Amino acid sequence: MRKIYIVSTYTGTVLAHLIRTITRKPYSHISISLDDSLDTMYAFGRINPKNPLIAGFVEEGIDKGLYEIKKNTICRVYSLEIDDDKYEKLKANINKIKSVKSLYSYDLISLIAIPLGFGRNPEFGYVCSTFAADMLSKSGITLLNKPFYTVQPNDFYNLKGLTLEYEGLLREYNKFRATYSIDTI
Repeated sequence: MRKIYIVSTYTGTVLAHLIRTITRKPYSHISISLDDSLDTMYAFGRINPKNPLIAGFVEEGIDKGLYEIKKNTICRVYSLEIDDDKYEKLKANINKIKSVKSLYSYDLISLIAIPLGFGRNPEFGYVCSTFAADMLSKSGITLLNKPFYTVQPNDFYNLKGLTLEYEGLLREYNKFRATYSIDTI
């Protein structure tokens, strides 16, 4: 068995604030990490941390990209135990997107359509939540009972099957992890 991590964040950017206002939910972004350090988190988001319009597949980290700039990002870190086969499938599915990331774009239309109840399924477009949901689904990990292209970041909030490991400032996560070994909590 292996653990994966689902990370919900709120950075306070204009776009994050807009998403929070429209959805009336606390978090506006979702990422997947394959290790407990969160050194690498996979998502669809800002390629250029200073420009929300340049977006696509990104490898984020606690001290990389937008999180390097937005030090007061709040987060919830969830874990999910999965078998080795599903872990390898998830890793392969993420790497498949990574290897052809130039074919994919950030789906701005879904950013507006999903909160309004209009899911769409573009062939080469994702927002953060649809990417996470699709990668999980394609890996045989069933958490959400809805089509991946209708998933919003806060659909993961307190989701049955996920274990809340940490809530607080993202930059404090590794201090927490060092102090309280996640496996002992």
